[in-house]
Amino acid sequence: MRALFELFLDICLFRKGPQDLPAGMALLKLCLLGYGLSGFVVLQLSTPAPVAILQILLDLVLLAGLLHLALLARRHPRRFEQTLSALTGTGTLMGLLALPVMTWIVGQGPEGDIQLPSLLLLVLMAWSIAIMAHILRHALDVPVWVGALGALGYTFLSWTLTGWVGG
Repeated sequence: MRALFELFLDICLFRKGPQDLPAGMALLKLCLLGYGLSGFVVLQLSTPAPVAILQILLDLVLLAGLLHLALLARRHPRRFEQTLSALTGTGTLMGLLALPVMTWIVGQGPEGDIQLPSLLLLVLMAWSIAIMAHILRHALDVPVWVGALGALGYTFLSWTLTGWVGG
């Protein structure tokens, strides 16, 4: 388990890519579960449980669906398991890093000073988008700027759609 954690950390630090993960459904299921649970715990701080569950499911369907379409378009459908494992595994780590920051923000209340934790959360979001761009660049065999556009597009689409569920 430690080796797997270190592998995902190396992907987050841009030292490795999705191709370095072992392919397999067992790892993918583990990563999907971790992603869903970490997302739920973070969302649960500010969102009712049924809404949080719907938002996570929508995000996972969107992530897997768009990734599948992109890999098909680039003629790399066999990379799906490794790429989705990389995205959800690193997403789990980022969610765990966001948890104390979100707890800090929620703990401040409506009148609290949230400038520093909000800045930290913004940095985590930017890092998360950069990680996704890095993974997409490798998986799709595209320049980094194309991966960045894909990561930004997915992120804004996900925020918009999950916001409708929560709004």
